[in-house]
Amino acid sequence: LMIQPDDCRELIGSGRPVHWVIRTSDLKVTLDFMSAVFEMKVLRHEEYDKACAITCNGAYNMPWSKTMVGYGPEDQGYCLELTYNYGISFYEPGEGLAHIAIGVDDPAATLEVARGLGCSIQGDVITGPDGYRFRAVRQQPDRQERFQYIALRVADLNQASEFYINILGMSDITEGFAAAQGLPQQVRVMGWDLAQVPMLLLGSFERPIHEQWEGRNALCVPGRAMRAVYKNILEAKGSTSGAVLHPIREFNEMPSLRRMRGLPPMPCEPSPEDQLRALRADPSSAPASGTLAVAVVTDVDGYEICLVSSETYDRAVSKAYDPEGTIDWAWREAAQAGNRAPSPQNMLACT
Repeated sequence: LMIQPDDCRELIGSGRPVHWVIRTSDLKVTLDFMSAVFEMKVLRHEEYDKACAITCNGAYNMPWSKTMVGYGPEDQGYCLELTYNYGISFYEPGEGLAHIAIGVDDPAATLEVARGLGCSIQGDVITGPDGYRFRAVRQQPDRQERFQYIALRVADLNQASEFYINILGMSDITEGFAAAQGLPQQVRVMGWDLAQVPMLLLGSFERPIHEQWEGRNALCVPGRAMRAVYKNILEAKGSTSGAVLHPIREFNEMPSLRRMRGLPPMPCEPSPEDQLRALRADPSSAPASGTLAVAVVTDVDGYEICLVSSETYDRAVSKAYDPEGTIDWAWREAAQAGNRAPSPQNMLACT
């Protein structure tokens, strides 16, 4: 059912990184850190009664919550997804996720705030809640995006780079990447655009040990291109092929948004059967309007990547944007104590 990947190089190149998923054992502590140190705000918060079918909350079969934090609407910039699993009080840190670089106006002041919170500081890197490390770098006046890059340790720089270039259609943008200054020479920067949030690959010469703590990256690409990327991974062979963790699937996202807002359901048009017939007739077509296509894959070092179709994803997160919303801490405290009432907020599709 897939189109030839070469037909979609330009479309694949129009993708963008949207968020990185990390874990939190204490949501309030993590939110206080993100707000005080990096001046982030909550973009939306959702509670789930059951584990995510595509392991958004990790390999945990329990109720969980998702809290998006960042600097503005998700369809316009990068952010972090904080996943909290009810009943999990500790996450074993892995060796792969090195740090997340964030642009600030005054790095020295940011480090001082973090030090005041009792955080460990090494150079310009802050160790925050649950052992995650954040590098405070000076925000360049001509850069709109606050997130600078995600630093990952990889076993082989060449193999890792080939995956992102050949499978995901990214480019090597290492040369001239200002935020990489001062880092070791064994570095490659992979991305679609300098204005976005690229992957900064650090050569470690052995495959790092991954834990649930590492989380996953989320990339948003046009639905047609997403199917091509998926085919790339299915058909690629050798040391730079990656793997499929969760096969491609489709969610009808718009009805779930309506349910979250207490609105009456609308019929799914076209029906799932008609969608399948249309896909078979024209494999190069994008997912139907209102349908979110999702697949979870891994790169050559085992980092998880969630691919989502941009046509519906951007609309969905734009509608879900809720910076004025509040978290029901009393409800969460009761849920943590085992007295879980029906979730105050719930989205049926996990993205």
